[in-house]
Amino acid sequence: MRLELTKKTDLAFQALAAIATHGDQRMNGSELAASLDITTHYLPHVMAPLTRAGWVASTSGPHGGYSIAIDLHNITLLDLVEVVEGSIDNNRCLHLGPQHSTTQATCALHHPWTKARQALIDALAETDIGEIIESVPDSSTIEHEQTLSA
Repeated sequence: MRLELTKKTDLAFQALAAIATHGDQRMNGSELAASLDITTHYLPHVMAPLTRAGWVASTSGPHGGYSIAIDLHNITLLDLVEVVEGSIDNNRCLHLGPQHSTTQATCALHHPWTKARQALIDALAETDIGEIIESVPDSSTIEHEQTLSA
């Protein structure tokens, strides 16, 4: 069993982190795409959920770009997952899948899986995006430390 974020959610988190560490200045789309190692054509797919949620402001034009629009400490990892992926389906049967009717008896794995899923949801809901971003050293610090150790 794999419990991991999708690539799109990971990119959305990385985008928030890149923009947040960029300071008060807007981060232009080309620079943001390069920092995420994606094309400028794919960038709007990553940024659309973040702008729709009101977390990132997008300004077009030659001096445009992206900036953080809210306090990232008010966003949890669960919020990010739901904004990018959609709401979490707590009733989906692990064993029988989406074709399982809620009127049918539950499978043998239903109760332990529901308990584990709820624990994961609770942990994501307690995880503050702002704290995560602040705890990760920026790439220039990492590069400087690698140069010193070489």
